[in-house]
This record gives sequence, structure tokens and C-alpha cells, in this order.
Amino acid sequence: MKSAHPTPVLAWQEVLESIRPELELVEQRFRSELVSSVPAVTAIGEYLQISGGKRLRPALLLLAAKLFGAAGPSAISLGAVVEMIHTATLVHDDVIDGADRRRGRPSTNLRWGNHTSVLAGDWLYMQAFKNALQERSFHVLDILIELTQQMVEGELIQWRMIGRLDLTVEEHLDLVHRKTACLFGACTRLGTVLAGQDQPTEFLLAEYGTNLGMAFQLVDDLLDFTASEEVLGKPVGSDLREGKVTLPLIYLLDRCTAEERGMVARVIEERAFQTVPWKDLLDLLWRYGTPARVKEQAGLYAQQARDCLEAIPDSSYKRALAALPDFVVNREN
Repeated sequence: MKSAHPTPVLAWQEVLESIRPELELVEQRFRSELVSSVPAVTAIGEYLQISGGKRLRPALLLLAAKLFGAAGPSAISLGAVVEMIHTATLVHDDVIDGADRRRGRPSTNLRWGNHTSVLAGDWLYMQAFKNALQERSFHVLDILIELTQQMVEGELIQWRMIGRLDLTVEEHLDLVHRKTACLFGACTRLGTVLAGQDQPTEFLLAEYGTNLGMAFQLVDDLLDFTASEEVLGKPVGSDLREGKVTLPLIYLLDRCTAEERGMVARVIEERAFQTVPWKDLLDLLWRYGTPARVKEQAGLYAQQARDCLEAIPDSSYKRALAALPDFVVNREN
């Protein structure tokens, strides 16, 4: 592994500085595309838009496009498209997981019910593809279709993995790729496609985004255990209560005793911290050095992302992309 990149960790607003005008246009486009003739869909759309988020995915698309001199209406449109796809997956995930909080607010399924939320998520997917079709590019559509197939497959695979204590690192990383990292990779790939870059460059930036997405999700897995509910915007320990065995637990189960393994099994069986207090499980994670191991693995993916940028000429956009891996690994929510 190469030495750590010297770029200092930047605040999220500093990373966005070079694309702020374009990102504001994406936000406006995203908001306008959430309007439907069905009041419930519009209400859910407005609720989700107000809930915000980092808009990391459209930011990646914009940075990749501007890295090679591309900007304009297509980048704005596809930036809104990837945010719509991301938002649709969040709506569906919350229904499947039975979640009641998202970004510090009641989830859509809690407010509008599962039936309406699922259909609203479907509508968002279709709205995204309707906008993508306006680009009249089979290549763009191929990327988006492959992306959505992988994400749906990931959801199906995750459902089969619920409650499995024998889950391997490799199985979990494949799931992370399908559910999260492939969308990051598609964003940076689409940016290079808009800029008319050759296939090797397209794949290189897709690899950057994919590695960044892997790091992002591994940190997300860890924050579910180590963050506070106020900072995270949802209850801590949600993954475990839903029966999801993520990387922190896989690492813990690899090192803990049979008795301690039984503690984890009881939490998953009960889907709650009833006979095993949350603090006891958290103590186990720290005792076996699990947070450090997860951070180390996330750091490896972050370094691989940075390595993809080595041959790219220097610019403010490259510097922003180079800063993102550190931001992702060191974030608190």
C-alpha cells in the first residue's frame, strides 16, 4: 500500500466549493422533478427533498464531469437522476427494514404507510429514467439499468443474509458493492461519459467511485455502533436490531468467545437489546479492536480511490475528488 495521501481532511462545504453553482442547479432540478399529479407522491417528494442529505452522489458526477471540462444541462439533469435513484432506494429500504427514522425525521413509511411509500419509490425510479431518456444515450441508459439491477439484486441478497452469524467478509463486501458502491461508481462513470472520455478513463473513474463507495459504507456500518443518535439521525444499533450482520459484527464474531457469540445471537434473535444490553455489546466491539479494524479496511479502499487519480492533471476538481476519501473515512454521520 502506498503512503498516506498528504491532502488534509476538508470540511464537506470546502469539498463542494468548486461545484457549488452546479450543485444548486441540481437541487432545483431535483425539487422540480418531485412534483406529481398525485398529491401523496408530491408530498412525499417534498418531504424527502427537505430532509436533505449530503448530495454526495450528484457531487461525484459533477466533479467527474468537470474534471474533464464538461458541464452544462446534461450534467445537471443526470445529477438529479442519480439523486432520484438514491432517494428511491432509501424509501424502499426503509419499508423493507421497517425503519421509523431517516436523517433525524420520521421515515416515509412511518408517515404515509408501506403501500404508499413503495409506490412513491417506484414513481421516483420511473421519473429518474424518464429524465435519463432525454439524454438520448444508450450508453447512459446501459449504465443506469445495470446499476439498478445490481442494487435490486443486493436487496434480495441482503434479505437472504438476515440473521446469519456465519456470514463471511467476502459475502458482506459483495453486498456493500451491490447496495452502495456501484451507485458511487456509476456517478463518476457517468461524469466521464458526459465529458466524452475514452473507455479506460471511464473505467478508471468508475473504479475511483466504487472504492469511495466501499469506504463510505464500511464507515456507515461502524457508525451504526459508535455514533450518537443525534449525530447519526436514526437510532444506533439499527442494523443489528434488523438482523443485519455487517463488517463490525463479522470481525467481532471472528475473535470473540463462544459465550460472547451467544450474546450476539440473542440480540439478533430478539431483534432488540432485551437480555443483552446495548452497552455490553459495544464494550465487546471495543475490547476486540473492531472499530480500528473496520477503519483500517475503509482506509484501504480510500487509498485505492486516491490511487485512481494519480495520472489525472491537477485542478480544483481533482483536489476535491482527492479530498473526498479522507472526508468519507473521518465523517461522523
